[in-house]
Amino acid sequence: MKIQARITIPYAVANYAEMRDRGFYYVDKTDYIPRLEAYKAPVFLRPRRFGKSLLVSTLAHYYDRTLAHRFEDLFGGTYIGSHPTPEHNRYMIIRYDFSAMVMADNMEGLEQNFNDLNCSPVEIMVLHNHDLFGDFKFTARGNASKMLEEALAYARGHGFPPVYILIDEYDNFTNQLLTSYNDPLYEKVTTADSFLRTFFKVIKKGIGEGSIRTCFCTGVLPVTMDDLTSGYNIAEILTLESDFINMLGFTHAEADAYLRYVLDKYTGSQERYD
Repeated sequence: MKIQARITIPYAVANYAEMRDRGFYYVDKTDYIPRLEAYKAPVFLRPRRFGKSLLVSTLAHYYDRTLAHRFEDLFGGTYIGSHPTPEHNRYMIIRYDFSAMVMADNMEGLEQNFNDLNCSPVEIMVLHNHDLFGDFKFTARGNASKMLEEALAYARGHGFPPVYILIDEYDNFTNQLLTSYNDPLYEKVTTADSFLRTFFKVIKKGIGEGSIRTCFCTGVLPVTMDDLTSGYNIAEILTLESDFINMLGFTHAEADAYLRYVLDKYTGSQERYD
C-alpha cells in the first residue's frame, strides 16, 4: 500500500476534498475502489473512529459526475488516480448520514426525525445535477422515501445516469434503541411497513431497476441489516472478506510508516522510535 506523505497530520478530518486540498498526510486506500465495483449493495462494518466517513467521502468525490473537472486535483498521486475505472465521475450522488438522527421515545417521533434528516440529501442531489433535472419539482416533500422514489423515477424516465447512494452509520439510531433497552420500539422500526423498511425497499427497487448503481452502507453492527430481512435482503456484508479486511484502519506497515513520518517531522530524528 503506497503512503502519500503530506505536510500536516490530520485529526478528525472526514472530508476527502479537504484532506487533499489542505495537503494532509493521507494513507492511500483507493486501490479498494475497483474491488467495490463488483457489488451493488455492499455493507462495511467497523467501530467508530476507523475512517468510515472518510471512505464514504472518498467514494462520493470519485463517482460524482459534477466533480469530473477536479479528478486530477483530488486523485492525482493516488492508486486510483493512476488506475481509474471507467465508472469514475459517472453518477449522481446521494449521501445520507444516519449518525445525525435525533432520537425520540415513540414511533411517530422517530419517523418525523428520520424524514427531517433524510429529505435534504435528495434535494441536494437534484440541485447539484440541475443541468439534468431542470425545473423538476417534488410532490411529496417531507417524506424521505417518497422523495427518493420520485427522484429515481424521474431520472430513470429521462435516461439520466444512475444514482450512487452512500449511507454512513446506517445503524446509529437503531443501535441506540438497543443499548437503551427499548426493544419494542426497535422491533417496530425494523419490521412490518416501518419508515426504515420502506426506505430500504425503495433502494432495493432502485437497484433492481437500474436507477441506483450502488448503495454503500457503513455501520457498526450487522443486527439491523439482518432484522430488515426481506426489506433489504440484497445486502452484501464485506467486513470479513479477505479482499476488504484492511480497507479501513492501518496495517502494521502503514502505521509504521506513519509513526516514522510523525517523529521525523516533529523531532527530526527516528532514533526514539527505533
